[in-house]
Amino acid sequence: MESDTWQVVSKKKAMKKSSQPQKNPAGSERLQNLDPDMGCSNVIKRINETMADLRASDFWDSCQGCLLRFQDVSPATSDASSINEELMKNLNLEGSRSTCISLQSYDCVCYGLGNFTSCVISRHQMAFLLLFLEQLKIPRRQCYVFDPVFSPLESAVLQDLGLTVLPKNEEGKRAVCKPTVFYMPHCGKALYNNLLWRNWSCDALSQMVIIGNSFKGIEERLVSRILQRDYIYIYKSLQVVEETSFPESNHYSDVFNDTSIHSFPIAKLKSLPKETWQSQGEPQYQDCEDLEIIVSPTR
Repeated sequence: MESDTWQVVSKKKAMKKSSQPQKNPAGSERLQNLDPDMGCSNVIKRINETMADLRASDFWDSCQGCLLRFQDVSPATSDASSINEELMKNLNLEGSRSTCISLQSYDCVCYGLGNFTSCVISRHQMAFLLLFLEQLKIPRRQCYVFDPVFSPLESAVLQDLGLTVLPKNEEGKRAVCKPTVFYMPHCGKALYNNLLWRNWSCDALSQMVIIGNSFKGIEERLVSRILQRDYIYIYKSLQVVEETSFPESNHYSDVFNDTSIHSFPIAKLKSLPKETWQSQGEPQYQDCEDLEIIVSPTR
C-alpha cells in the first residue's frame, strides 16, 4: 500500500479495565496467527474454528442475556421503547442458549475489525460478529464492513463469507435511515464521535445501537475539558445513552473488555431541550493530540 493512500494518525488501542495480567484468548495452537499467504478457504476454516470455540464458551452463553436488548420492532417507536424498558427490568445477563430474536429488517455496520488473518483478537471479534448475525438472524449481505487496514485477502474472505465490504473510508460518518446496529470493537473515540455527529437527531439516534467501547468508560478516563472540546457528541450523548456492559471474562479479557451495548431511548431523546440538537458542526480534531483514527486520503 502506497504511503499516500491512507494517513495513519494513530493505531487503535484495546482499552483495559485493570492492570492484572491478561490471558491469551487463543488457548490452542490452531488459533495462532495465520500465514498471510494462505488462501481464502483456509482462513475461513480458521474463522469457523474460532466461532465454534466461542460458541461453546461460557462467555457466549452469558452474552445471550445482553442480546435480549435487541427486539424485532423499530426502536424509533414508543412501543419499542416501553418493550425494551420492561425487558431490561427483568433481564438476566446469564441468559440462555435458547434466546431467539429476529432482526431481519436491521442493517449491521462494522468498523475497525482489524487484520483478522494476523491478529488473534481481531479474529475473535470477527467470530463474534458472525455469531451475532446468526443469533439475531440479520442476513450477512446486510452487514457492511470496513477497515482501511484490510488486506486484499481479508477483503476477499469477507466477500466469500457473504458480508458486504464498503468501498471507501466513511470515517464513521454514516447516516442512518433504518434500524442499524454498529459493531465497533475497540475503535478510536473520534469514530464514535463522528457517527453521533452524522446522526445527531432524535429520529436517527433512536434507530441506532452501538456495540463498542463504553461511553461511560470514556468519560471516566478522559479529562472533561478534552472530552467537551474534541468529542462533544459523545459528551452530549451521555445524557441519554443507556449502556449494557458485556459480561466479564478472563479468557476473553483482551477481546471484549470495556465493551457495552449502547442504545438511545426515544423518550429520553425527546426530553432534552431543543438547543441540545443544535449541531456544532462537523468534528475537525485540530487540537487533538491522539486521534486514533485513519482518515480518508481526500482529507
